Amino acid sequence: MVGDWEHGEMVRGRWIYPNGLYYEGEFIKNKPSGTGVWYCKNGNVVNGEFEQKKKEVDEDAPPEEEEEGSGALKSNITLAWTSDCKLVESAMGVNSVMLE
Repeated sequence: MVGDWEHGEMVRGRWIYPNGLYYEGEFIKNKPSGTGVWYCKNGNVVNGEFEQKKKEVDEDAPPEEEEEGSGALKSNITLAWTSDCKLVESAMGVNSVMLE
């Protein structure tokens, strides 16, 4: 993760995967939030939006840990990605140009 940080948390930047895929956009609490773009290694670009949603949590239950004994707590946020891109149609358009 590289980008602009405030008070130890990324607020805008890139979430880069080892395979070259990366997301660029806004972040809240080091998680993508709001409008952003996925950039694929093959050149595809997918615009969309991440929405952070709070998980339903049983307040009487103790917090869950990521891995036994790690001390890291699971996130109480889920991420929902929405996009209106027509990736399949775009790929078919590129491929049909290449076939001509």
